[in-house]
Amino acid sequence: MSVLQSIFSGYWVEDPEDDRWWTGGWPIGRRTDSGAEVDPEKALGLAAYYACLRNISEDIAKLPLKTYRRHGRNKEEMPDHPVYRLLHDEPNEEMTAMAWRETMTHWAMGWGAGVSEIERNGAGHPVGFWPIHPSRIRLVRNNEKRLRYVIKSDDLAKADIELMPQDVLHIHGMGGRGVTGYCLSILASQTIGLGLQAEKFAARFFGEGIVLSGYLSHPGQLQKPAKENIRQHWKTAYGGADKSHDVAILAEGMEWKQLGIPPEEAQFLETRQFEVEEICRWFRMPPHKVQHLLRSTFSNIESQNIEYVVDTLLSWATRWEQEIARKCFDRGTEPDLFAEHVFNALLRGDQVKRGTFYRTMFMVGAMSQNDIRAAENENEVEHGDIYYVPANMTPAEKAARGETQEPAAGPTDGYHTVVRPVFEEAFQRVLTKEARAAQRAAEKYLPNDRVAFQNWAAEFYAGHSEYVVTALTPPMRVMRALSGQADGEAVLAKYAAAHCAASRMDMARTDDVGATLERWLSVRPKASAQLLIEELSNERCKGL
Repeated sequence: MSVLQSIFSGYWVEDPEDDRWWTGGWPIGRRTDSGAEVDPEKALGLAAYYACLRNISEDIAKLPLKTYRRHGRNKEEMPDHPVYRLLHDEPNEEMTAMAWRETMTHWAMGWGAGVSEIERNGAGHPVGFWPIHPSRIRLVRNNEKRLRYVIKSDDLAKADIELMPQDVLHIHGMGGRGVTGYCLSILASQTIGLGLQAEKFAARFFGEGIVLSGYLSHPGQLQKPAKENIRQHWKTAYGGADKSHDVAILAEGMEWKQLGIPPEEAQFLETRQFEVEEICRWFRMPPHKVQHLLRSTFSNIESQNIEYVVDTLLSWATRWEQEIARKCFDRGTEPDLFAEHVFNALLRGDQVKRGTFYRTMFMVGAMSQNDIRAAENENEVEHGDIYYVPANMTPAEKAARGETQEPAAGPTDGYHTVVRPVFEEAFQRVLTKEARAAQRAAEKYLPNDRVAFQNWAAEFYAGHSEYVVTALTPPMRVMRALSGQADGEAVLAKYAAAHCAASRMDMARTDDVGATLERWLSVRPKASAQLLIEELSNERCKGL
């Protein structure tokens, strides 16, 4: 028995006929030590838990999920393929693609399994996806030890329905068996229960706040009926948050004695703040995404957004893409088809930064006008597929034939001409170090263990930012000396973090590490140098 099995032995089910196999092996609900009963539905009453579920589910669902055909290093979008319509537009006649994928991802996290039956035509091709609530699902193994999905019928008079694994699209997170995921609402039930009880206490505290505020002192000796009358009158007249500032009228020499709030009750606000962070840890969610901004600043939120995409959303997107590849495409007749999420929309910066990025990529020949228009969801223009290279903006076709463009008259970029080669050389060293490390890791882990490769990338780039800053500091100081600009350390640190996040994203999504590294070394030094110079120049302009 594994460590996790021993920890959760009360919920570990070896017998496939055991009722606890329903909903992925977890019971429907659980009473926590705080006294709260927690199940997947009641857990939604905790704001932080609901916000985490909603953010991840909505963000995964709103990403375009497109079907492609691979052609060597390139890919071709396949809008006419039937699976494209199901994933991108309408999985069935009752739901939109976003509603279906949002629901499936929510079930995968909150219930441990997001399951849909795959409806196929006579040729075996998918023509619809029909979601099945996790509470109706049971996984069993037949006499040959092969998995089967047993679905409870809506009609109790009818027998259960058995589905083969190839007819079920099953999205799930980490789980003890690997074939289904943990029910997060139950796994985190103690944390959720504490949060629910803290909310309940807060509601009662403000609803009956007068009880803890103080007491009435009477000079005489009151009988029990008189005490009860005064208590009821006081509670009716002044109890509750909406009456907390009313003026009280005291008679017969009575006095009001103020009491302080006991420390354990005054701390409930801190408890609720801590519970938000605890819930975020379960989901790998940056707290600012659920409007918990105690430790966030305007300078680090952009980096946290990138981390959210790479660390939180990318793993769920990968689960979707790999399950779709297993169940929706015939590996025998359609080996080059695959589905992929388009993350460009979530990774977009503001208009100024996007404009700077596109201009740099255009000037080094990495993007054409139509590439930029496509990235901005605009239609193509005629003659917009020409690529240019930096030498006086010569068309790439002429440069390949050895032809040159006549120099254009105009101002020079001054000190940029001096520092650009220095930055390019520094970026070349940075990217060479990354490429060598990535190549060694790819030879060690790929293609058999992609998860281990991604874990390596996370660990490597966690410490690589410091090296990037060290390598780029000398050319930054040269630029500072020539331009008279203010210190650029803050810009450099921010750029290094963004550079590492972009490289890690590339490593996480590439299917051809060698081709990706080759592109890095040929394109990124010039593009990165140009972009960083412009960022440092913009910072200088702000200080003038």
